[in-house]
Amino acid sequence: MISIARMKHVILSATALTLISPAFPALAQTAATAPAPATLSSPSTSAALEGLDAYIETARQTWQVPGAAVVIVKDDEIVYAKGFGVREDGKPGKVDPDTVFAIGSATKAFTAAALGMLVDEQKIAWDGAVHDYLPSFEMDDPYVTRHATVRDLLSHRTGVVTNGNLWYGSGFDRKEIIRRMRFQTESIGFRNQFQYQNEMFIVAGEVVSSVAGTSYDSFIASRIFAPLGMRRSSTSVNALKGLANVATPHSLIDGKAVPIEYRLIDNVGGAGVINSSARDMAQWLRLQLGGGTFQGKQLIAPATLAEMHTGQIVPRGGPGTTFKFSEYGLGWGVQEYRGQKIVAHSGAIDGMQSMIAMIPEKKLGLVVLTNGLRTVLGTAVELRVLDAFLGGPVTDHSAVLKKASDDAARVAREKTPPPPATVAPPTLPLDRYAGTYSNVMLGDVVITLADGKLLLARPAVSAVLDHEDKDKFMARWKSPGQVVIFGPTPVGFTFGAAGQITTLELGADKFMRK
Repeated sequence: MISIARMKHVILSATALTLISPAFPALAQTAATAPAPATLSSPSTSAALEGLDAYIETARQTWQVPGAAVVIVKDDEIVYAKGFGVREDGKPGKVDPDTVFAIGSATKAFTAAALGMLVDEQKIAWDGAVHDYLPSFEMDDPYVTRHATVRDLLSHRTGVVTNGNLWYGSGFDRKEIIRRMRFQTESIGFRNQFQYQNEMFIVAGEVVSSVAGTSYDSFIASRIFAPLGMRRSSTSVNALKGLANVATPHSLIDGKAVPIEYRLIDNVGGAGVINSSARDMAQWLRLQLGGGTFQGKQLIAPATLAEMHTGQIVPRGGPGTTFKFSEYGLGWGVQEYRGQKIVAHSGAIDGMQSMIAMIPEKKLGLVVLTNGLRTVLGTAVELRVLDAFLGGPVTDHSAVLKKASDDAARVAREKTPPPPATVAPPTLPLDRYAGTYSNVMLGDVVITLADGKLLLARPAVSAVLDHEDKDKFMARWKSPGQVVIFGPTPVGFTFGAAGQITTLELGADKFMRK
């Protein structure tokens, strides 16, 4: 799903930009048969909700997701809030609307809102230079350092290629991640192309901290969670210790949902640290759908919120033939579906996925939180709800998406080359590969030998290296969460003229031997 070399969250509506694909493939498969918008009529809320319980439960089982919580807001009211399945597979605790899940990259919209509040206070500007607000921000390209704006950070258009190794498993805190970003030399052109970027949202969160004079976490808690009454929401897995009614993350391994531990990802900050419940997230929807007003109190100026919901860049490939537009705003994806503007974002982190989608003009929004990964349950529910409220035809989107997923997996298996008939042994005895390898941006990788196997370790991730051929190995990550997030990762060693090992290649990243 996500390689260690170029890790990206599943973002936007998983109907949108799944693994940063700009073509919104899942939605394309179903939207193509939609009738013209003029033929649609909005049903009553009760009619739109008819049969939804059974659909969600069937879809949950289809995608082998242990538990899910779904909430729908219409006209500033919660019209649907239910839990399905269990918090942990094999245990009796049921999911309900107050069960806490990690929301992953759906955090990005909170970061944009925090910066929007500072825009309202005239402490920053959308087009203000990041370096002016956060002097530690420095890129390899001096031009990007001087000219990158808050708007650039929030719309993934800095042109700097993302590298999940900088935060996932690195052991670096937020400030150290930002310091090391200056060594990322890959670029696709400043403001030239969309490049999904978790690291730039870490920067965005630290801009909040620098300008507001408090931590990002404190700002989100005091300026968003507290006014909205999001009492079960937090910005660290540490806050979940001792908290009741918390979902356990799961990975699908060998066809079975396996419980895994929460990973401490505080260092990803503004890109993906929030944990919340469906009921809490309903209040977030009410703020977004209310033009920045919640229970009569203006938290964000309407024009500021509207700017967040406005496309800033078109992902590579454009919207294709199915959609009138497909763009990324400020922490939100923006797309047309059945003649309506959809504002959405999804998120994924070890064993958890989330989906948030809204039709602002209809005052309609939904949230789907799940404790399973490698699933598009959130997409299936989103499409079912949008169709129902827009008067579209009843479609089993879950079945359509499952068939597409199974077909893609089958094609991938058929394209997988068979193992070589003969395998060349390593050039050197295995103990000669042991040592420390360093990358100026990513830090150290340590290779050791134990029980006849090479082991790879970074500060917070580790793997066994299975020999493939000659000096090529495959990193098999040890924990179930790492297996699903990283997948098997190629590892290679290169040699100097004197026959000594000089470099370790981990995916696309190179580490020099010390």
